[in-house]
Amino acid sequence: MTEAATIAERPPRKPRAKRQPPTVRRQDLLAITVSCLARLGPRGATGREICRQAGVSHGLLRHYFQKPDNLLFETYELLCDQLITHLEEEVGEIGKDPWAALSRFFSAAFSKEWASADVIGAWMAFWQLARGREDFAIVSARFNARQRALMERIVRELPVANHAVPIADSIAVLSAVLDGLWIEFYLSEERTPKDRCIALCEMTASRLFGQ
Repeated sequence: MTEAATIAERPPRKPRAKRQPPTVRRQDLLAITVSCLARLGPRGATGREICRQAGVSHGLLRHYFQKPDNLLFETYELLCDQLITHLEEEVGEIGKDPWAALSRFFSAAFSKEWASADVIGAWMAFWQLARGREDFAIVSARFNARQRALMERIVRELPVANHAVPIADSIAVLSAVLDGLWIEFYLSEERTPKDRCIALCEMTASRLFGQ
């Protein structure tokens, strides 16, 4: 039998599974961390539990995270950066219609990606951590400052403004309404659907800024 015939008779090799790029694998671990945190809370979302659900060794975390022993903190930092980037990109240029830009802001906050049960559930756990840990509190304050700065940048372009309430106070009220409706949507999408949440945010803005 010739060598060519022998090779032809060999069973075909199974293709090797492609290893995911580090950035993709890191995002997978981030998503699993968020899911664990939403379901199990800060105490249950340990590094070992996250690795168990991801099907990876605990040591592998060091390849994807700078602070594997403080995985929740790094996850919070990443989520804050990603969410504010998402909001900024969706708002885009304010242009000649700042009311439309404000609507895009609200729609981005209630997008499928950022208003999912896992993300909001994890965010509520992070709020709890920010109450008791200084490092989380610093990240929370930084995120809130950037979010309110984005809202203020839009509001200051509105053609009609109601100056009865200082802008900083109005932004604080609007931010509180947004957070409250985010939780309301998390508790019951049927009771307060996404479109209703966005409409209520827009209504609040129009009352505050005098459209």
